[in-house]
Amino acid sequence: MAPIHLIPTCTMNLLPHFCSSNVELKLPPFGQFQFRPIIQSSVGLESIESITVFSFAYFIRVLLDLYTSRAYNQDDLINIINQINTIMKPAKSALLAYLAKTVNEEKSIPSIAQLAKDLGLSNAAVREQLEVARQLQLVEVKTKTGIQVSSFSISPAICLASKFGIEINPEMIWDLLSVRQHLELAYWQEAVVRLNSEDVELLGNIVESAMAKIGKRPLVAPVQEHRDFHLAIYRPLNNVYLNGILESYWDLFHDSEIRLYNDQTSLENVWNYHQKIYQAIVSKQYEVGYQALVTHFEIVRSNSKATLKQRFE
Repeated sequence: MAPIHLIPTCTMNLLPHFCSSNVELKLPPFGQFQFRPIIQSSVGLESIESITVFSFAYFIRVLLDLYTSRAYNQDDLINIINQINTIMKPAKSALLAYLAKTVNEEKSIPSIAQLAKDLGLSNAAVREQLEVARQLQLVEVKTKTGIQVSSFSISPAICLASKFGIEINPEMIWDLLSVRQHLELAYWQEAVVRLNSEDVELLGNIVESAMAKIGKRPLVAPVQEHRDFHLAIYRPLNNVYLNGILESYWDLFHDSEIRLYNDQTSLENVWNYHQKIYQAIVSKQYEVGYQALVTHFEIVRSNSKATLKQRFE
């Protein structure tokens, strides 16, 4: 069967307008690429080994010819277009699926040119999808080493979207704060019972380091210690999504952290509760530690909202 010239976008909504008026189509070329689907429908299309897209205008012209000639009725055309759309949608995430399959098979990732050939996409389309993957920190693209898949984390995607959302509406930061606090409280019991002696020792070292910084002159806010303390409690769960959300919180709040706790009294108050949490874990009085965490969160919510709001305005 000869190639059929179509475009992967549903234009049936435009047909009544084009069929009822003398509209001159002046549209730019859509580009040219190939894919190899198998389409089966009730209107006689058995299989298409290669569909080549030439231009949007040409596709409209073909649809109009089919429609006006009554070779197919409107329902038939919609059916054909919907099948093509279904086939084309996976192309938007084709690269990610390909990369995941390559990693699972322990193969090296080929060049952009080879990726384009394997996926049936243009080099430009592959580069575009690679840039999205790079922004999400799913891959690293370097001149000498080529394309390398990074360790998966949901955090870059959350941070990327959240930074945009917070710029639009600073109050959204409170949604993330609320999610983080609720998650820590919900997973507390499950997490603390999994802490081994090395984990507990790490928590003690973090508290000691934080207290030392607070005692320095000039004052040094233990920002990294605050992040490390909370993450260390929940890391043994090995929950990719939980860890990713918590890491996102600390990444987005990093600058605010310094402004929230930049005086001796506030820092000592914060770290007194962290010390209570640590001591409760050491003695395995997990309910006492839980209550200390609840109180700590209540203080943060009541005292810091005004400061956080100013930070993002």
